[in-house]
Amino acid sequence: MSLKNLLRYGLGARAKERKKEAKLRRRSALFEDRSVWDVGDTFARRKYRSYEEYLSHQAAKLEGHVAQLRTTEEEDFQEFRRRFSSCAPLSSAKSVLCLGARLGTEVRALHSLGYFAVGIDLNPGEGNSYVLPGDFHHLVFADSSVDAVYTNAVDHSFDLGRFVGEVRRVLRPAGVFVMDFQSGFEEGQEPGDFESIHWKSAEALLQLVAAEGGLALEEHRPLGALRTSAWRQAVFRKEQRAAS
Repeated sequence: MSLKNLLRYGLGARAKERKKEAKLRRRSALFEDRSVWDVGDTFARRKYRSYEEYLSHQAAKLEGHVAQLRTTEEEDFQEFRRRFSSCAPLSSAKSVLCLGARLGTEVRALHSLGYFAVGIDLNPGEGNSYVLPGDFHHLVFADSSVDAVYTNAVDHSFDLGRFVGEVRRVLRPAGVFVMDFQSGFEEGQEPGDFESIHWKSAEALLQLVAAEGGLALEEHRPLGALRTSAWRQAVFRKEQRAAS
């Protein structure tokens, strides 16, 4: 712990709690700032002056978080393996596209379980062999080209409709979309510095993803806590449309 944090929070278990409480207060204050967030009844959206500003903001995240990601990389790898191996609808897939994959820890986990997988991210960093540069609002992959799509970054989308529309487009018939996410603002979860959208509740998010993407919700389960955050997982299936 830095001297600054030591003076601010002290030592011991209570210091950790004080630091966590301070972080939540900062997040709450940010969410309440209407110059930053456009808050509706069901969803909140970060105010960007342009799509280019959004891209620049999101791409800047890695630089400030890469050290932490490296520190927790092995723990994250094991957690991804647990999530994927226990996801029954994913077991029938062979190829998986990971959206917003950053360092590619989830891609490595999928490889270790026998999947063909690749990630995309606005800023995958230098020398990243698991993740390609790319924008998940404008995927370069062909229609109906992958068995499954995975993300834990839906809260970083600029346009949720465009995002899930691209997911549906690249999924093969009967393919699955696996989405890990956190609870909504009415359920005690506040957005941080880089989230672009936030939702009232898990149910509100699930309904919108299904409606916007023309996807059927197949499974929704709690994943448990990872460090300070509680996670959930939803699995949607691309329904096969009857021939006319």
